[in-house]
Order: sequence, then structure tokens, then C-alpha cells
Amino acid sequence: MKNLHLFDLEKVDNIVSPEHFEEITLSSPATKIFTDFKHNVPLKIEGTTLAVDALNLMIKSHVKMQMVVSADDEFIGVISTKELSERHIVSEVAKGTPRNMLLVEDMMLPRESLTVFDYQELEKSKVSDVVFALEQNGLNHCLVVDRATHQIRGVISSSDIARKLHLPILLNKSNSFSRIFNVIHGKVA
Repeated sequence: MKNLHLFDLEKVDNIVSPEHFEEITLSSPATKIFTDFKHNVPLKIEGTTLAVDALNLMIKSHVKMQMVVSADDEFIGVISTKELSERHIVSEVAKGTPRNMLLVEDMMLPRESLTVFDYQELEKSKVSDVVFALEQNGLNHCLVVDRATHQIRGVISSSDIARKLHLPILLNKSNSFSRIFNVIHGKVA
């Protein structure tokens, strides 16, 4: 057995993170800016969770989007803080469902309504291609699917791209792909 030594913690300048070692730019491979579920556990929530509970949980954990699954862990859609906003909840209540009865599955974007990137195409693309495509479609999140294996491979998030490109993230504004596109092109954000 090797005898390891313990040292006193002296002057520490910073904590290392992956961004210190790999600079992401608009010409970087697009695979550098997506959360790959082969390396990161996807955030999932059951569709039968109360919408208000889901929103509170997402706010506390600083999460803006989750995968919605059935009781059998089958993917049925996605939910974001956008769909759980007060405006959307009030809209559903106006249709007759009491606030305390609204479920995630009532508010989510169902899988049938989602558009996705193909992983194999993403492998041949650049960050700028992704930002442009998502800005054109007005999305804040987009799933990445491996169509060859019929699996959801990961997700791309506007907040993650802004952070990886070292763009200013404004806490009081949505970090949409449109905002990222405008910042990159020198337009007022």
C-alpha cells in the first residue's frame, strides 16, 4: 500500500472546471455544447407530478427543463419552467382544472409535438450551425436523438451554450437562442 501524504491548504486562486481547459467557440464541434446522456444522467420527472410541485422543485434545483416520463419510465414529453409559468397555469385553470389538480402531463410539451436534432448530423456540425438553427425556431432547449438506435441521446440548452461561449448570462432575462444569436452578432441583447 502506498503511503499518501496530506498537505495544508495554502493559497488557492480558483477551482478548476472544464472550461479552463477547453475553449468553446462558434467554430467548435456542435457535440461540445450538448448534454450527452451517455455521460450525464437525464433529469426526469413523472407526468403525474403536480405542476406546482414540479415548478418549485425546478426552481430550487436551478433546472429549467426536465424529461417527462410515465410511471413505467417511458418518455412522454418535456416540461420547462416556461410551460409551468404563472401565465400558463392560469390559462389551464381558466379551462376548468383546479390549480391543485394540474399535473405535469397537463402542461408538458408532448413527444409528438417536439422537433429534435439527429446526433449523426450534429457530429458534422459546428456550434454556430446549432445556434442559427435554434434561433430560427425560437427554442430554448432541443433534444438530440440517435435515430439509428431510436434513443434520446441528449439535450442542448441555450443557458449551457451561453455559459460555454462565455457570454453574459442575464438572470432577469431568458437565455434564449435568439438572445445568444443577437449577442454573437453584436446586436443589443
